[in-house]
Amino acid sequence: MTRTALTIAGSDTLAGGGLQSDLKTFENYHLFGLTAITCIAVIKDDQFRINDLPSNLLSDQLATIKEGLSLDGIKIGLVHQLDSLEIVKDFLRDFVGPIVLDPVMAFKETDRVYSATYRTKLIELFPYATIITPNLKEAEILSQQKITNLAEMEQAAQKIFALGAKSVVIKGGERLSGDLASDLFYDGDHFEYFSKPKLTNVSINGAGCSFASAITSNLILGKDLLSAIHDSKEYVYQGIKNGIVLSNGEGNVWFGDSIKTEVRT
Repeated sequence: MTRTALTIAGSDTLAGGGLQSDLKTFENYHLFGLTAITCIAVIKDDQFRINDLPSNLLSDQLATIKEGLSLDGIKIGLVHQLDSLEIVKDFLRDFVGPIVLDPVMAFKETDRVYSATYRTKLIELFPYATIITPNLKEAEILSQQKITNLAEMEQAAQKIFALGAKSVVIKGGERLSGDLASDLFYDGDHFEYFSKPKLTNVSINGAGCSFASAITSNLILGKDLLSAIHDSKEYVYQGIKNGIVLSNGEGNVWFGDSIKTEVRT
């Protein structure tokens, strides 16, 4: 029987991240992917712009999906509006299955009031999620502390867990010193690191989205959390290695022929 995965996320017009990377990942894991679109991201006048869809349209999409078929797992990405966060929370109340929350916090540094309000509203989703997957910047916002080393990352993970998360994996990326890109898992009982050698490739757009949707896929396929994270780390590593370069010099993850049979089954 074909298993299904829903992504509630924004559209990345250049298809590096957002719902586009989620759908590609679901397909790579042989899942049937569905989308509920929250916003559309474009580049205009050299500025990254987020165009929100009306919240009632998000509600209509989720109602259509709920009536159309059953879901085996949900991945949540960028939900940019406060009203939309409330709609998503209501949708999650009765769902039974893995939920992966990637807390994309895309707002300008000057939007401090909105940032604080959004953080509070986003945290209300934590109890519904199987795991939260912030990057370092998002983990700093959620934990309200700086992260400059592994010890501080562990402190931040504990603070995020205390906000109501069942588990958290902080994506270390390239920012911390050393030769390894390390992600940190914490479930209230123990820490576990997942590390790979750092890559110099510029094709990192979509790495976080792909990581979260790969974890979703692995959980749907029956893997435990730690195995799901381990597999997803390798999946994204290959996506960065095989990514494509854009005309502006940045790059998107892409998996091409790098997908291994054992990853997709």
